This record gives sequence, C-alpha cells and structure tokens, in this order.
Amino acid sequence: MKQNIKKLIPKLIKDLLSPLMKKLVHNLKKKAFFLQMQKKHQQLIEEKKGKEKLKVVFLAIHKSVWKVDPVFKKMLGDSFFEPMILVCPYTAYGEEQMWEDMKETYAYFEEKGYPLISSYKKEEDRWISLEEIKPDIVFFTNPHNLTRKEYYEDAYMNYLSCYVPYYTDIASNYDIESVYNQKFHNVVWKIFLQSNYSLGRAKNIASNKGCNIVLSGNLIHEIFQNTLKENVKNPWKPQEEVKKKIIYAPHQTILLENNLHLGTFLKNGEIIKNLAIKYRDYVQWVFKPHPILKAKLYLHPEWGKKRTDEYYEFWEYNNYTQLELGEYIELFSTSDAMIHDCGSFIDEYLLVEKPCGYLYFNGENQLKAINSYGKELLKKYNILSSKEEIENFIDNVLKDNIQGNKFIRMKMNPSSLILNQLKEAIQNE
Repeated sequence: MKQNIKKLIPKLIKDLLSPLMKKLVHNLKKKAFFLQMQKKHQQLIEEKKGKEKLKVVFLAIHKSVWKVDPVFKKMLGDSFFEPMILVCPYTAYGEEQMWEDMKETYAYFEEKGYPLISSYKKEEDRWISLEEIKPDIVFFTNPHNLTRKEYYEDAYMNYLSCYVPYYTDIASNYDIESVYNQKFHNVVWKIFLQSNYSLGRAKNIASNKGCNIVLSGNLIHEIFQNTLKENVKNPWKPQEEVKKKIIYAPHQTILLENNLHLGTFLKNGEIIKNLAIKYRDYVQWVFKPHPILKAKLYLHPEWGKKRTDEYYEFWEYNNYTQLELGEYIELFSTSDAMIHDCGSFIDEYLLVEKPCGYLYFNGENQLKAINSYGKELLKKYNILSSKEEIENFIDNVLKDNIQGNKFIRMKMNPSSLILNQLKEAIQNE
C-alpha cells in the first residue's frame, strides 16, 4: 500500500506541475522570439529610411471584420503610403466555404474601388507569395491562424507587421492567452489597442509585457462617428407600410468552444424566425449572423447544410426580412432596435443609442465569458432569457415604450494616430 502511495505522489506532483512548466517554457520561447524580432524590426526600419513611399498590404479574410477602413482611406490620400488589399483564404472550414468567402470579400473591396489583389492566381493555379508584392508594412485584422502560412506566420515573422483588433475587448475571459499572448502578439511590430482597459490586460498577460502596444483608441467608434455625420444610406428593403426595423445578430460560438458560451442560436434561432413571421406586418427584420456561423451550422448534427441553407434563405428572400453579411454601420444607424448575443456588438450597438436586447440563454456560463467592461455595458441592455421576454421586448419597441442609452463619445482620432505612429517610426526611429 505504502509503495503504491509513493509511486502515486510523484505522478500527482508531475501532473500538477506539467501545465505550469509548459506555460513557463512557452513564455520563454515567446520572449526569445520577441527579442529576435526586435532586432529584425530595427534592420527592416533601417532598410526603409529614406524611402519616399511605403507599400502597405492589408491582409483581408472576411469582409465583415474589416474595421480598418479609416486607416486605409487616409493612406490612400497620403503620398507617403501606397496601400493595397490582399484577399486571403479562410481555411478552417473546407474548400467550398473558402472559395465562397474569397469571392464575397474580393467583390466587397472591388465595389469600393480599392486597390486589391487575390492571393490565388487562377490562371496559374497557384497562391502568390508576399515576396512578389514586396510590402514594407503588413496589416493584420485577425490574430488567429485562419489562413495559409504565407499570409500568417511567414508574414509576421518577415515584415514590419501591425495588428488592429476587429473586435472590442468584451468577451475575452474565456481564453485570455489567445487574445493577448499568442506567439503572434509577442512578435508583431506594433499592436494598436482600443482602451486603457485592453492595454492593462495585455501588459499583464503578454510574455513581452506589451512592449509593442500603442494605445490608439477604437477605430470602430471612429467609423460610427464618421458615418453618423454623413447622409446615411438606407440599406433596408422598401416596404409598402411603415414598420419598425429590428436586427437579429447571433454569435458563432454554438459549440461552446474554448468555454466561450456566448452563442445562443441553437436555443432561439427558430424562436426568432417564428416571431419574425408573427410580426411580419409590423416589423422589418435583418438577420446579421457572425460570418462563420453558417460554416459551423453545416457541421452541426442537428442542422447540416440543407437545414442551414433553408434557414438563411428564409431571411434572404422574404419581403419583410433580409440577410446582411457585410458592413453594418449604416444598418445599425437606420434600425430601431437590435436583439443579439455577440461580444463586440454589446459595445458597438450602444453607439447608435437605440433599444437593445441581449439574448441570455446560457446562464452563468455565458456571463463568465464577458469581462468587467462588458458587464458594465450590459446594464444598459434589456436582458432576454425566454421567448416571452423576447416578445415583450418587440412589443415595447413597437409601442415606443423603450429607449436607447446615451453613450460617451471618444475624443481620440485613432486613424490619424496610427498613420503618425508609422511615419515617426520609419522616418525618425
């Protein structure tokens, strides 16, 4: 018995220490990569000094997470920069989804008239390399390994690379390492973060202590503020009668991956579809899903391709509904209310000061996925935990019995700050 206990104790200690040792080793590796890349960045900066124009390549995977538009536009108007977009493949959910995403993303930027190129050269049946384009700076809008190696690790390890998050830091308690402490975060040249809150979290968790982070302000807020100053186009289908305009925006985390319990679609997707039918004479609806929800539903045993396609087609083709997969600033601005369970939208929809309902169907686990900043914002929301509460929210919107909340506007100009940072780094560093 004693011998068994003696054998067991070392194993228990080993099991307890193993995760700590792995974390220690990984952090040491990240620090080593950081120091290596600091020297590489200095070398690259020296090579670019004296250049009259810098070529900046923006790596785009999904059109819906394009949140650096103010930066791109300002670069187009600045003779020091030559910006272009490289449309990259999303490789996580098979080739069919990959080609569809690339086609939609390319068409989106082509319609804007932006200089762009596809990473796939169809006539030669090959993927192009960044070496062919010869960028001086590469911009990432996603920190995760979702594409081919040449547009991810090969890019940030060999070029002056910048990263601007496409989301507001709200739902990041689930796996903070993936948000701030991947190898990517430690070795990119510059990360432009939105708030002191995000900056503090990054410094605490990153192996390099956030040495490459610049506090820029929130580009998403800048986009909203710029749009609201303009004559906003109406993206909604024409209706014969005046109706309230409500957005339904479900998150993609339906499989509860990484303990992120935000997505409630499996519990209320059909409920809201049926409510859309019930209120069709009074409400015009937009379905604004996360861009990868469809791919995940294709793989779900209770959904699959046929049921998923039929669900999306319901929203796309009825005269009182529509499907929106791209930009949403004008959509938000011209709506009357929104119902959702997303992370960033908790912050972003408050910018238009309209009534908002948050779908809370996953209980305490869902709340655990939201950090303290997000929880504070949720105090401005109507929390919807049942079909009856969703319907009550809709009724109150119809009766104008519910109001939006005032939102504190930022004073920073993130896009100008980012351009100035890049110029100073190349010209003066």
